[in-house]
Amino acid sequence: MKVFDLDSARELLTLIKPLVETINIKKQELYSILARMEEEEDKLERLYMESQSREIDEEIRRYFQKIEALGGVIKGIDPILIDFLSFHQNRYIWLCWKEDEDTILYWHELDEGFAGRKPVELLKEDLYL
Repeated sequence: MKVFDLDSARELLTLIKPLVETINIKKQELYSILARMEEEEDKLERLYMESQSREIDEEIRRYFQKIEALGGVIKGIDPILIDFLSFHQNRYIWLCWKEDEDTILYWHELDEGFAGRKPVELLKEDLYL
């Protein structure tokens, strides 16, 4: 697994954000198809929609795999949460990004989740970054 400092994680985020935007577009397409499927009475049309939904779902999975290949760790999909492994004061931590944030603003310990996020400024105070 790749280990990032804050600058390299933020730089990588510039590559990840367009992938996340595409994932969200594909998710909306998928939700739309699934909603229409519930109302569709024509069996053949439903089969076609099921095929479409499987294709879109597979596309979404491939985009998530691209993010992971770059070094991001998917922690949530709705909203999309991505962590980046980092090292601080002789221990590993997660740099944490949520899809509606402009950049990486938070971090948390490996055993903490989203609720344990703390501002990256706290790391700077420790002369980490």
